[in-house]
Amino acid sequence: MRPHDQDRPDEFRSQRRSNQAVLLVAHGSPDPRSAPVVRALAERCGAHASFLEFDQPHPLTALRELADQGHLSATLVPLLLTNAYHARIDVPRIAAEASGFIDIHQATPVGTLSHARSLVVGLPDCDGVVVGAAGTRVAAGRSHIHAVAAETGRLLGVPALAGFATGEGLRPAEAVRQLRAQGARRVAAVSYFIAPGKLSDVAMHSAREGGAIFVGQPLGVSESGSSSISAAIGRRVSTPRASLVGATTSKTV
Repeated sequence: MRPHDQDRPDEFRSQRRSNQAVLLVAHGSPDPRSAPVVRALAERCGAHASFLEFDQPHPLTALRELADQGHLSATLVPLLLTNAYHARIDVPRIAAEASGFIDIHQATPVGTLSHARSLVVGLPDCDGVVVGAAGTRVAAGRSHIHAVAAETGRLLGVPALAGFATGEGLRPAEAVRQLRAQGARRVAAVSYFIAPGKLSDVAMHSAREGGAIFVGQPLGVSESGSSSISAAIGRRVSTPRASLVGATTSKTV
């Protein structure tokens, strides 16, 4: 048993006893702070880390290595918070390419409303909150961010808005100013990102420019956030709804 195995959820320990591996698929970042957070999350879950861009290994490389090690199948877990382009296009393409040498179960991204409980940990007293996130052209992805913002506001009992670093929607600074225009005087901003990087910095800097009294860290930086992400990964690994992509079976998630 590897170090800390006794502290991991049962689904991860039972998964490792089989020939099925778990591969986290992160976007990747040129920011050197990002990859260590992803690898720490993978280690925490007894999973393997891979990156679509900037960092190594690429998911296809990682899957070949897992197959060479004797794994018969792998669950791909998009380490992404929204079901947007990368989860809808990149990950399925990788799954299809890898299906010739390993059976692939594709899970859904790890974004969930339950992360809001981690976003509010350690916040100072506030009368408004902005949830800063990356932008996306996919409406469903933006809707998820708005839902997380609403849940964060519900937990705090204060008005809440989403603010996007790029793309459509309010910038965090605009969201802060809008809440202030509605009467809030102590607006906090939280970071709905998995790991630090350029976009998380842009979002929180924007919130500061708008007058936020506090800006938070990405989920994967804190114990509470890491635990919440790990729990989300565990649910996706253990769910029977993950799709199997292989030579004889092809299903949509």
